[in-house]
Amino acid sequence: MNPNTFEIIISGRVQGVGFRPFIYNLAKNYAIKGFVTNNELGVLIHAVAEEKTIDAFYEQIFLQKPVNAEIIYHRKNSISSTEIYNTFYIKNTAVNLRIDIPLTPDFAICESCSSEILDPKNPRYYYPFTTCTQCGPRYTITQKFPFERINTTINKYVMCENCLQEYKSSDDIRFHSQTNSCPNCGITLKLTHNSGEILSQTNAEIFKIIAEKLTLGKIIAVKNTAGFVLICDATNEKAVEELRVRKIRPTKPFAVLFENTETIANYLEINALEKKALNAAEAPIVILPIKKAGDLAINQISPNMETIGAMIPNSGTLRLIMENFSNPIIATSANFHGSPICCNEKEATKTLKEIADYFLHNTLRVLHPQDDSVIKYSEKQSQKIFLRRSRGFAPNFLNFERPKCDKKILCLGSDLKNTITILPNTNCYVSEYIGDLANYDTYIRFEKTIENYGKIFNFEPKVVLYDAHPKYVSSNFAQTMDNHEDPIYFQKIQHHKAHFSAILGEKNLWNSEKKILGIIWDGIGFGEDKQIWGGEFFEYHKNQMNRIGHLEYYPWVLGDKMSKNPKISALSISDANPIFRDYFDDNGWNIYSKVIEKPTIKTSSMGRLFDAVGFVLGFTETIHFEGEAALYLEKIAKKHYLSSKNTLIDYLENEKLIDNIIPTKLLFDAVISAKSNEISAGEIALNFHYTLIKCIEKVATTNKIHTLAFSGGVFQNALLVDLIIEFMSKGFEVHLHENLSPNDENISFGQLNYYLNIKN
Repeated sequence: MNPNTFEIIISGRVQGVGFRPFIYNLAKNYAIKGFVTNNELGVLIHAVAEEKTIDAFYEQIFLQKPVNAEIIYHRKNSISSTEIYNTFYIKNTAVNLRIDIPLTPDFAICESCSSEILDPKNPRYYYPFTTCTQCGPRYTITQKFPFERINTTINKYVMCENCLQEYKSSDDIRFHSQTNSCPNCGITLKLTHNSGEILSQTNAEIFKIIAEKLTLGKIIAVKNTAGFVLICDATNEKAVEELRVRKIRPTKPFAVLFENTETIANYLEINALEKKALNAAEAPIVILPIKKAGDLAINQISPNMETIGAMIPNSGTLRLIMENFSNPIIATSANFHGSPICCNEKEATKTLKEIADYFLHNTLRVLHPQDDSVIKYSEKQSQKIFLRRSRGFAPNFLNFERPKCDKKILCLGSDLKNTITILPNTNCYVSEYIGDLANYDTYIRFEKTIENYGKIFNFEPKVVLYDAHPKYVSSNFAQTMDNHEDPIYFQKIQHHKAHFSAILGEKNLWNSEKKILGIIWDGIGFGEDKQIWGGEFFEYHKNQMNRIGHLEYYPWVLGDKMSKNPKISALSISDANPIFRDYFDDNGWNIYSKVIEKPTIKTSSMGRLFDAVGFVLGFTETIHFEGEAALYLEKIAKKHYLSSKNTLIDYLENEKLIDNIIPTKLLFDAVISAKSNEISAGEIALNFHYTLIKCIEKVATTNKIHTLAFSGGVFQNALLVDLIIEFMSKGFEVHLHENLSPNDENISFGQLNYYLNIKN
């Protein structure tokens, strides 16, 4: 027996981040013998040395761990062993492990690899798929776990002698890099015309031609590591407008790719926090205020907005494009508006032929296509807000506190901004943003995502959770899953209770002894009273959740038409006020007036109230993308908020909220009155936001609740978030989403949390 053998287990995001080669080199430094290997819980280490040496080694693991590693659990204990080790080595992973670890997301290209592909003397010069243990695709190419080359789509590329030598050399940055490849043995490129004609298959020439075509105003579909993006010159007004026309995207802003954060600073306001986010391994798009338009085609890039979604190259492909083209570039998901991102040559050439003039294809097989993640920070409080959580972050939710439950669970989420969540083991996995399931191609992607998770985890759910809306596509999908031979337990969960559960789960509030007020505001969700909810107050205490208040009901008028036409919301809330008569033809006025007079369905939607106020204050157009009117309202309110010292007015200051109900019409009439008194639209918009904050305060005070939790798409509004923190954080404990989006992307995670924790 060897009394100096110690077993160390490290769990968390420790596969696909260079953890084993790191442990190998650290053990060598301490003259430790033994091995390191992947196991079902993460990384397993057997180490033989004096205990004080092991203690020092163990301490350094946490101080020096790879930059992209996340350690959730660790354990060290002495074990009895007869094994004799002559050295320390990386042991092959056992086959057919039942993995119970976070999946590793994709990482942006690191500085070291980026410099190699730009160095004419380097053998990887102009090879865009240059990666190391700290960067490159991970989840995108994963067939199953553990993260070994054999379990990825890059396995088809057999390492050449030089790559194999790097892989085996402990002092090389590619020591044990599972995605290692080079021009001699790796992924190949080709540039084609949209007719299919091949223009070039030589890397250096390809990127030179792309720059020439961008200069000519052409649109190019580029296969990046997580799927296709559409690019064009962001300084060419005609090119950007043509992309809008072809993509059928009238007004929704485009993201812009810049060379680096220094270039971004020439055009946009950017602080240290935002720079850090852009340069991080996740490399999201970050929404930034416009400082100086310069040569950017601002009106075409971001119509009616004063912000731009900025990004820097997250892959070798985008890095080489920027190296050859001096201007900022539009970089947007390669799809028609509402459809999922394309990920392979056949799909892309069929779908994008009418959009792209040219295609850059590569031979890397993408299994899990993902859009770029999008975040922003609130102006004054620097609160992080996810607008879309996808590449770089999905599919993990780390630090998930799971109650005892041995059931395998599938959560189908919502129809808009769909994600799915699964619980196949002790870890929780929240998928990348999938999209709107009303779109057929997106629905197929939704089904494929569920199928892929089944393969990765050998997963068959015993519990399926879905939204309570009877007409949701995701809810109908649940009904097709019933297997009478091996029955599945199905449970529908109310939309806003799922939202509330999502923030309770994210902030680990389930075991709080205090009562918690849930402020859940969004567009729509099917309510338990068969009305359309959207402006809700809930109380949570000791595994009980109850609705205690809401925005006062008003008529729900023709569903989708109401959500696309702010004037209909204004008409409904105002009880068909004649001041809106000129905005409707005779037929429309008669139809809407009758529905408003005798509504069959009513709503408490806060989203539609924002639309209505936006309409009164100047947004009179049809809505082309979700939240467009609310973004306008936020913009004019924020400008007023930042431009002057404000004496804020609570439009409902003298009103008690009877039964915790916000009087919708009274608030809206106050907005109309202020407008008729020629108060500026920005001031009214700001006071509208402030009034809502005071309403929350009244409900919390009346119910003697001091812990507040916010969820729902309305809380993507950065001004509203700033006001919450400014005016409520001193007297209340405030919880806002930081690791999940407040919008419907969090519904699937909320469904899981509701099922695991709510008893009523």
